[in-house]
Amino acid sequence: MLLHAIALYATAILLGAMLFFSFVVTPVVFRTLDGEPASRFLRALFPLYYLVIIVLGAIAALMLVLVAQPMAAAAMAVTAALAVLTRQGLIPQLDALRAGRAAGEAVATQRFRRLHGLSMVINLAQMLAVAAVLSIFVL
Repeated sequence: MLLHAIALYATAILLGAMLFFSFVVTPVVFRTLDGEPASRFLRALFPLYYLVIIVLGAIAALMLVLVAQPMAAAAMAVTAALAVLTRQGLIPQLDALRAGRAAGEAVATQRFRRLHGLSMVINLAQMLAVAAVLSIFVL
């Protein structure tokens, strides 16, 4: 019962954090701060945001394995793994393209947009996966 509760709480907290960051924090930052300060502030938050996904996703995955929920465990493990890849691979690539984008380089701007779009798709897929896992606790 305890492992089940830990899995539930880790999953629920993760979904809440992801939704809050994506649909509250980010829009408020862009409404409150101008372009570059807003970007700089969010860039400082992204490593922490993805660390939360990694840690809570891994905890939930482990607990779900232990309570014999292999599909849910796999979904949470993939969510955590995608966060590692995004935090360690995609975000540094986006940061490296910022100077070229700011200088008006078309190639840097195009690549930035493509990678940013990919990061948004990954984030949405992670939210949907976590929501789907959370639904097993209420069904």
